[in-house]
Amino acid sequence: MADFGFVGAAYEAPSIYQDAQECINFRPEIDPTLPQGARQVIALYPTPGLTNVVTLQNAQQVRGMRTVSGGDYLVVVCGPYVYVMGSTFTPTIVGQIGSSTGQVGITDNGINVYIVDGSNRYTWRISNQASAVFQGTISGTTLTVTLLQSGTIAVGQSLFGIGISNQTVITAGSGTSWTINQSHTITPAIQMNSATVGAVFTGSMSATTLTVSAVSSGTLYLGQTITGSTVTAKTIITALGSGTVLSESIVSGGTGYAVNENITVLGGVFGSSPATYTVTSIGGSGAVTGLTRTFSGQYTSNPANDVSTTSDGSGTGLTLTLTFGTGTGSTGNYVINNSQTVTSRTMYGLNFSELPSTDGAFAGGSVVDIVDNYFVYNRPNSQQYAASDVLSPITYGLSFASKFTGPDDLVSLIVDHGQIYLLGEKTSEVWADVGTFPFPFQRIPGASSQHGIAAQFSMARFGNSFAYVSRNDRGQAVIVQMNGYFPQRISTHAVENTLVNQTISDAVAYTYQLEGHECYVVSFPTLELTWVYDGATQLWHKWLWTDTQNNYKRHRSNCGALFQNQFLVGDYENGQIYRLDPENYTDNGHLIRRMRRCPHLVADFQRQYFDELQIQFQPGVGLQGIETFPLGDNDIGINPQAMLRWSNDGGSTWSNEHWAGIGKVGKYQNRIIWRRLGQARDRIYEVVVTDPVKAVIVSANLKASVGEN
Repeated sequence: MADFGFVGAAYEAPSIYQDAQECINFRPEIDPTLPQGARQVIALYPTPGLTNVVTLQNAQQVRGMRTVSGGDYLVVVCGPYVYVMGSTFTPTIVGQIGSSTGQVGITDNGINVYIVDGSNRYTWRISNQASAVFQGTISGTTLTVTLLQSGTIAVGQSLFGIGISNQTVITAGSGTSWTINQSHTITPAIQMNSATVGAVFTGSMSATTLTVSAVSSGTLYLGQTITGSTVTAKTIITALGSGTVLSESIVSGGTGYAVNENITVLGGVFGSSPATYTVTSIGGSGAVTGLTRTFSGQYTSNPANDVSTTSDGSGTGLTLTLTFGTGTGSTGNYVINNSQTVTSRTMYGLNFSELPSTDGAFAGGSVVDIVDNYFVYNRPNSQQYAASDVLSPITYGLSFASKFTGPDDLVSLIVDHGQIYLLGEKTSEVWADVGTFPFPFQRIPGASSQHGIAAQFSMARFGNSFAYVSRNDRGQAVIVQMNGYFPQRISTHAVENTLVNQTISDAVAYTYQLEGHECYVVSFPTLELTWVYDGATQLWHKWLWTDTQNNYKRHRSNCGALFQNQFLVGDYENGQIYRLDPENYTDNGHLIRRMRRCPHLVADFQRQYFDELQIQFQPGVGLQGIETFPLGDNDIGINPQAMLRWSNDGGSTWSNEHWAGIGKVGKYQNRIIWRRLGQARDRIYEVVVTDPVKAVIVSANLKASVGEN
């Protein structure tokens, strides 16, 4: 009985008496040159192992990874810290976010990296991530360097490390003793790194205007955090001065206005949008007496004084005198978010910023993507999403909209083929850039679906679209791939059976490609389960980690990214970043337990007598070495073994374990055969390999006979 279905994918039916197939830590490989049904048309190859690339200092959950456009840097969020690595894989901290656990969203536009963690949004200006790496301690505002490992420390550099607050800058010092602008207590010595700030300049602040009189280094830009003595924390530049309104005065209050009417300035040529206001107070006949500027505008040709305005209410006749800034990155006037008075002094423009709650229509975001140079992100627990200004981390206050196909909240979003897919709890819809103001996107008619998403972070790019764990008002736990505007089921009943009536909202997913196989990897932390769908074979297998008690757990990977021609994944709890390595047959030195359980062998429920089972492993794959007795840890893999056991009652109970050798190194004609296997009416065979070798199952042969009754 050749190729009796022993080699195949994972498929355990709701009743194991129907089907109890398992394929754990093996991936099916199909040879398309062989005819269907031929021996060896499907083989089982070991899933890739994990090879450590770097361990991040704080050793916490790796929450997200992204290779920055151009491929020069990898951005990683581990715990609350944001790391950047270059081609040498040296991790340096560039900032800190306000949360420590849970997935984060990361994207970039080639200028800024954008990070969202649910409650807040952050941006890092892509730049040289480390000027110096060293060991040091901090007492108050004194930094003492105990060991310089690389680079040069200098005044005007940002300081980073575990426990060091954002906006910490080296302001004075030399040699091993330096002064910083914020007080800390850090002892014993830890690894720190410093990086050149975005700009060092002389400036003053009056209300929401930053006046820069001299720039000694760098450049100023939108979204940049400004720090200095007595400067309010989390002060950022919200608009370059050139072409933006710094102040205004009412020339004529007009008539018929009401409080909270929205006012738009007329005249001039604006790049993204004109200046806008909200009426805050009125006098007799509805004349405007008070305004709050909601957006400073972006003009290429400034409106002439005095400017006229329009209103979304019934008011008419309001005219204004506008004062415009002059800043373009160097000296001049800029708009900042925090109103304050600061006399002229040395200030620093930082490359890492937490966007303030006043930016845009709302503060938070849990998923983010990039389209047409707009950052688009959702508002958690709502139907809303927003878009930043073009090539900017700053968001105009009215640049947002709501998903409205159904009343369900917006859960996740992704950009595909230049369009924004909004996935709610039970429905989805698609929006496109139409260049409107104040929000540039509109819904595409006929592109809505009665399918939502069950797990916010289960979505990952896959093939020519994306895949996710779906949900609608009739149920959940079907895994789908988007086909145009509509989802197409790719999960099997066996996959879905493991998810039904379970907690799946915490699922996380990513996609990797190795050896021509693009695989959608989705982990369910509560279930301690990881499923993998191979787009090349359209077959599913389980990818699991084995603890010290031989219990299967979810795979170690929590997120992934392709960087420096290697696919890297981050561990879900210990700060380690691994390379997916098809030539490493361990999980970073930890043994992998690979299992294949075949279909039921039934012949009209007649007794079958099993004489011989031969599994064709790739032989001669043992590791180099000399076997010792008694066997020790150093002998693992030298004489690799496979364990066979079987069930005669549909998979309810199992026999003792029976071990046989796969083949030591060079033993290329070795055959692995089990004989005198007894009899049964319903037989299931299971084979397990734990040795760290290239355990490839090519085919299986069974010698058996059927009794007469």
